[in-house]
Formats: sequence, structure tokens, C-alpha cells
Amino acid sequence: MSGRTRQIIAGVITLVLAGIVVAGLIAGDATPEDRVNSLGQRIKCPVCQGVTIAESPSETAQTMMAITREKVAAGWTDDQIIQYFEDRYNTAILVDPPFSGKTLLVWLLPGVALIAGVALILSKMRSHRGGTS
Repeated sequence: MSGRTRQIIAGVITLVLAGIVVAGLIAGDATPEDRVNSLGQRIKCPVCQGVTIAESPSETAQTMMAITREKVAAGWTDDQIIQYFEDRYNTAILVDPPFSGKTLLVWLLPGVALIAGVALILSKMRSHRGGTS
């Protein structure tokens, strides 16, 4: 191996290691309260319109946050806590529902509406051009 090749390999290894260190520093160790707030941002308040349980002042949301706090303190994983609420309220409780057959319409409808809107605009533009010529 030439000296130049060794320098390039050493540089790449250094960049990769630096990236790993930076990613670790950015991620850091989340405190339990950070986890509770993060989870609260992923769960909708069942009695409020378009508000997460972390943002809602409702009694129901505060109870759900307390349950989340208890589950975090008991050592539950984020996925277990999300599943706990999903089992009780269905996937509609999630801010970002998983991509599945049940939620396929929710994921596809915006794209279909966009395509239909563009097609309608293009159709109107063509008919307008044809009518004025």
C-alpha cells in the first residue's frame, strides 16, 4: 500500500470514529423525564382534537402522562409503553400510526389527492388553451 492510500484510509477511519463520537454526544443519555415527554409527544390525547398528551391540560392526558411516568420508572421500553396505549385506544391514539393494511388509506390518500389535483389543473389548462385558440 502506498503512503497516499494509507493516509486516505486513516482519514476515513478518523472521520467514521469522529462521527460515532459526535452521534453519541448528541444522543446522550435521556433522563426518565425526557423519555416521558418524548413518549407524550407520540400519543394523542383521546379527548382533545389534534393535541398530544404532553401538550394537553386535560385530566385524561395528565393521567396518561402519569401512567407513562410509572411505566418508564418500572423499566418498560418505549415500544412496550406505546403498545400499552395502543392496546387500550387502538392505533388512532398514535400521532404517527404504523404503516399497515388498516392505515393504508391514511398514508395513501394525500398522495392520491395531490395527483388528482394536478390532473384536474392540467386538464383545465389544456381545455382552456384549446378553447382560446
